[in-house]
Amino acid sequence: MPKYTGKNLETAIENGLKDLNINRKDAEIKIIQKPSKGFLGFFKKDAVIEMRVVKHKATNPVKKAAQPVQSKQVTKKTTPTPEKIAEDRFERNFAVVKDLAKYLQDVLDEMGINATLEVDMPNNKHVYIDCQTDKEGLLIGKHGRTINALQQLCEFYLSNHGVNYVEVVLDTANYRERRRKILTDLAQRTARDVEATGQPVHLDSMPSFERKQIHLALEGFDDVLTYSVGNEPNREVVIGPR
Repeated sequence: MPKYTGKNLETAIENGLKDLNINRKDAEIKIIQKPSKGFLGFFKKDAVIEMRVVKHKATNPVKKAAQPVQSKQVTKKTTPTPEKIAEDRFERNFAVVKDLAKYLQDVLDEMGINATLEVDMPNNKHVYIDCQTDKEGLLIGKHGRTINALQQLCEFYLSNHGVNYVEVVLDTANYRERRRKILTDLAQRTARDVEATGQPVHLDSMPSFERKQIHLALEGFDDVLTYSVGNEPNREVVIGPR
């Protein structure tokens, strides 16, 4: 079957339908590669599909009526494969993600932030939304509180629309990577202080995905351990001697 590509599945399908000059109901579509814009500019992939024309057989109602009852065959329902189930789930989830992008655009407009959104959903577990705007400071907020709240709002939206256990990363102007480097540096400097003094240090409260970055940054430190204390949204990481 001929292959067609596009930035997303819909674009690839439209390219195939246009090339074959057919309607969607007359096409058999096989997904070869799901699209991925990657993360932080890496691992970008276009959608790739195969498509062929389906020839529909004309029915003959008179002949069918003349057949004896005994000759009728019972059509067995085919059980969808795990791959087909995953593909259907991805398409349903991606439709909700596109609605989320429209919802987030409306929220940003109400905040006075004119932004262009680029959305990527490489799988059923992760969604990346990059906001291109000249008001990064307003979008990020003090200590990242605004962008973190909007990111959590996106996860609530997906959950309320039946898309559960999905991690959303909302970014602008490469803020998430810059913040990761800041947290890594903070964790390592604090760990060295703990090694020198033997006293535990409580870091400021932060969201769960940032606490995870602290834990990961200190996996190679044999003389310190990390754990979280407190209740959300004031849960904090403690770096202590092992």
